[in-house]
Amino acid sequence: MINVPQNLPEAIILCGGKGERLRPITNDIPKPLVKIHNKPILHYVISHLMQYGINRIHIASGYKSEMIKKYIISSNYDANIEISNSGDVDIIKRIQDILVNVEKDILVLYGDTISNVNINELILCHRHSSKEITMTVWPLKIAYGLVEIVSDGTVESFAEKPTLDKWINIGYFYINKNYYDLIFDNDIFQSFLQQSASNSSINAYKHHGVHITVNTLSELEEAQKNIKNIIME
Repeated sequence: MINVPQNLPEAIILCGGKGERLRPITNDIPKPLVKIHNKPILHYVISHLMQYGINRIHIASGYKSEMIKKYIISSNYDANIEISNSGDVDIIKRIQDILVNVEKDILVLYGDTISNVNINELILCHRHSSKEITMTVWPLKIAYGLVEIVSDGTVESFAEKPTLDKWINIGYFYINKNYYDLIFDNDIFQSFLQQSASNSSINAYKHHGVHITVNTLSELEEAQKNIKNIIME
């Protein structure tokens, strides 16, 4: 039997970036509307949230915000979706503008990545911890063969494209509502995370499934091949 969390958080999808490494595609459209397998990246992110019953969704936009607004209106998602436009500012300012009207915990996602994170498990992992934030992390995988060399230059071992014992941040931040004051006390999102880590306030949820980033044209090409690994219609 699946343990379904009660009192689900609201979600914030960060969609304000310019996607400069995806030019010339993003000269005409915002990055979250770049299509993978004929559907915008944003479609997969919203559908993933709705799959887990999260239907109160805030989209923190910036670059070409009107295009995102038109997409949401035309798509008729069965969810309560609001769009804010804070302009060309740091991520934390976008979050602050939304939190003014939020009274529940929040789940903050990047609007340019696609993952099959088990959101139920993530929420329960967070609530079973004593931390204020839970960050979703994914194993660091490198695209090259890793060579171990001893002091005399002899190759001791070789591993082809290994998964390292390191983890990368992939978003899906669960943040307690009683921690919002620290968000408002900061001007830069990375500083907020670093301060929280220094205070031992961040828990990690380890995701071992699919994670697709779309930051460059080569990553977009790979995403077109790998999207079949995520079923989110």
